Amino acid sequence: MRLVLVGGGTAGHIFPTIAVAEEAAKQAGSTADLTAVCGSRDLDRLLYRNVDLEVLALSARGLVGVDWWRLPWRAWLLIQSLYSIWRDFGRRRPAAVIASGGYVSVPVLLVSWVRRIPSVIFSGDAALGWATRVMAPLTSVATVAFDEARTQIWRTPVERTGYPVRASFAAPDGVTGRAELGVSPREPLIVVMGGSQGAHAINTALREDLARLLPKAHVVHVSGQRDYRSLAADRDRLPAALRQRYHLHAFIEHGFADMLAAADVVVSRAGATSVAELSAVGTAAVLIPGTFGAGHQIATARAMAAAGAALMLPEAELSSGGLVSALLDLLDDPTRLRSIGAASLSRGQPDAAARIAAIGLRLAGHPAAADA
Repeated sequence: MRLVLVGGGTAGHIFPTIAVAEEAAKQAGSTADLTAVCGSRDLDRLLYRNVDLEVLALSARGLVGVDWWRLPWRAWLLIQSLYSIWRDFGRRRPAAVIASGGYVSVPVLLVSWVRRIPSVIFSGDAALGWATRVMAPLTSVATVAFDEARTQIWRTPVERTGYPVRASFAAPDGVTGRAELGVSPREPLIVVMGGSQGAHAINTALREDLARLLPKAHVVHVSGQRDYRSLAADRDRLPAALRQRYHLHAFIEHGFADMLAAADVVVSRAGATSVAELSAVGTAAVLIPGTFGAGHQIATARAMAAAGAALMLPEAELSSGGLVSALLDLLDDPTRLRSIGAASLSRGQPDAAARIAAIGLRLAGHPAAADA
């Protein structure tokens, strides 16, 4: 039985897709024939390189929000991707498709709809992206992580499952995380990240006030590749006592869950995967939603803040020193930190990957779905 899973373009689509694939393999056993469809960027190849899946890369890129002169080329890439998927599905028809949304899912779900292949699309945002909103009516089932997203899907049955997180988030170990970093349990630890590709606005805000923050806490900074070299140069100019408290990484793949669990507070964008992982570990967070796209991160951050599960800080407030001031205020209020972390943990749905895999197997008519 062939099951096709779609996730590419960002780690926020790839990591959840891998999590669902692992659960599908576990539930279906030896009968599973799994294929992952991703994008053609270096990040896609990097994150799928050690995964035991057949991987099919598509050249498709996003169409929304790009310069007009890029549209003809992007449309051609979409046509190429449609042709590739049409041929692939003609040779080996999948029993079902599980898609994480995003532009890579568009050609796959279009071909699935035309060929009458059952499919499920899953999303973790409070405000759905354009691909999910447009493609969901063509699927058999849609799943969401926020109740606010239910009304944004029409015609298709909707289930609230949560958003999949990596298997390492099943039992994150903060003690191990601190030991790996060499940070004492008595010292405050802040993790600052901006998604798999980094966030320049967050990096800049931290850079401007880093010397003010480091005497108060250790800082793990996951910067992305774009700003890494300049930040490393800044780190090397710090006094030795502060330099050893600043842990700079372009990207972290292994031990990430333990690191988040070790933190007193995390600064993050409000992407679906980041929010789901923070809720899995129950760490207090300052969410700085990106203003790109259709504002889906803003809606997600607002929903988390309204539930008391995070502090929302608009990007416009970063330039006035708002980030470090917010962090220092939180570190001075342990009761509030614990309250935010507990509210976040209560929203976590660690079985999301298993539930979505079971839906896919059910659509495929696999007997394992009845037992999941």
